[in-house]
This record gives sequence, structure tokens and C-alpha cells, in this order.
Amino acid sequence: MIWLIAAALFIAWFVGKFILGREGFVHILLLCAVAVALVQFVADRRAARQ
Repeated sequence: MIWLIAAALFIAWFVGKFILGREGFVHILLLCAVAVALVQFVADRRAARQ
């Protein structure tokens, strides 16, 4: 589920940046997507270690 949210944020960033040519706020979406993906990755690694 978290991976889906990260992917949706990344796609929204890609559309805003490269297709619509928007700046500024769109980069916040990318940062959120990376943060969500990183948190999920760490949580998956911790669960696999137990």
C-alpha cells in the first residue's frame, strides 16, 4: 500500500515537472515520494530480519 502511495506521488511529480512545466511545489511531491518509499523499505527490512 505504501509503495502505491510513493508511486502515485512520483508520477504526480513527473507529470507536474516535465509535462506541465511547473516548478517549486512539485518538488515537494518528489521528496514525499522518496521519504515514503524509504520508510517502507526500512520497515520491510526490519520485518524480514525478525
